[in-house]
Amino acid sequence: MIWHLFRKKVKSIVDESFGESMIKYLTILAVFITVTTMVMSCHSSKAENDTKNISYWTAPSLELSKFESKVVEEWNLSHPDSRIDWKTIPAGTTSEEVLLTAIATRTGPDICSNIFGGFAAQLADAKVLVALDTMPGFWDVMEKRNMANIIRNNWFYNGHVYVIPVYVNPEQMWYNKKMLDKQGITELPRTYSEFFTLLDQVCTTQKVYGLTVDISSKWYKRWFDYLTLYAAAAGGEPYINVKEKEALFDNQAGIAVTEFFFNVFEKGYAPRFDIQDGFQKEMFLASIKGAGDITRVKRMYPDLEYVIAPLIVPDYYPVNAPVYTMAESKGMVLFNNTHNKQQAWDFMKWYFNDSHDSLWLELTNYLPAREDLVSNPIFTEYFNNNPDIKSYAETLDFSVPLVLTPQTVEIQTILNRELWQPIIFGLKTPSAASRDANQTIRRILKSGP
Repeated sequence: MIWHLFRKKVKSIVDESFGESMIKYLTILAVFITVTTMVMSCHSSKAENDTKNISYWTAPSLELSKFESKVVEEWNLSHPDSRIDWKTIPAGTTSEEVLLTAIATRTGPDICSNIFGGFAAQLADAKVLVALDTMPGFWDVMEKRNMANIIRNNWFYNGHVYVIPVYVNPEQMWYNKKMLDKQGITELPRTYSEFFTLLDQVCTTQKVYGLTVDISSKWYKRWFDYLTLYAAAAGGEPYINVKEKEALFDNQAGIAVTEFFFNVFEKGYAPRFDIQDGFQKEMFLASIKGAGDITRVKRMYPDLEYVIAPLIVPDYYPVNAPVYTMAESKGMVLFNNTHNKQQAWDFMKWYFNDSHDSLWLELTNYLPAREDLVSNPIFTEYFNNNPDIKSYAETLDFSVPLVLTPQTVEIQTILNRELWQPIIFGLKTPSAASRDANQTIRRILKSGP
């Protein structure tokens, strides 16, 4: 099963620009891993019994590591007989590739907290994850963290919960305040047509671009542009109907979003080449950014002044309806080959509590995945001192996660090939791009994982 999963991962995540040589290389690597796994399985029982410690891997992030180091130290001081061995995920092309290799060679962790929903679904299909809702006290932990509804509404896969979301990172619009002030603009756009009117006013006069758009064909980049605006245009409805195995990119919302980005490039309001930190360098009027961007921008560009606003929506969108957004989220999983499942689960239950979430927010500036961020007094002081981040916390009632499907990488790779790249370079009309992407993704969904 792991070999099948690894082979699918190779097929789906290798960028076309890598060429056949890279695909062959990774295929050979996968074969090597399979053989190695067979050999190592003979010795795994002894290795598992040699240590009582639980291994825990986290994202390779400076801010997150500050938090994890403190929490792990706290646990180890109070639990000397069940220590946590913590490290960040080793360097590699992607965290997912590194983890797959580690799983196949039985060198992976017991717990990992850098798992997005689609990857968790793949791992669940491969039978390498514990169904966390079967563990004792699961719902007590979810209730205490005020995230039970988040779990019930968004995180079930094939009848079980395999990942507990640690944080959410919703997206909103940012506008350059100096540019707005120079034109005397005080009312920000709500719809696409209002947005283009604003660009007409500002961009020509001030010789700047309109909107930062990532032209990269990396599959995960579509979380932060196309799929984010899709969430807003569709009123929070998903872009994939997982149960019916239907793609929804050629409906009213999908075509509207495709037409929007097509027009941004066609009108010259976004370049067809990359400008790193273009918004921060004040070369663009607007950008779509997440809560996690705030701290980095303040550190790197302390003089930048910006205004945060809800996402723009198509002209047909009801005036009084709430504006939804996409919220990237990653969470914690427990691998089922752990030698002490209960000990690992005890750490996970202890990890999710109010004091840790307060510390998490203070050290990382990422929003904990819980329903009471704005109302809970333990976060009041933080949000009073960080009003920009509070504005993101206030969107969580209307933030939707990524669709929970093991075919995430394939879907978004096709989205890049059939829709994103063609509309950037004017190779297809918006309707044709939406149709082609929808048909191809539908075939993938119908074929099964």
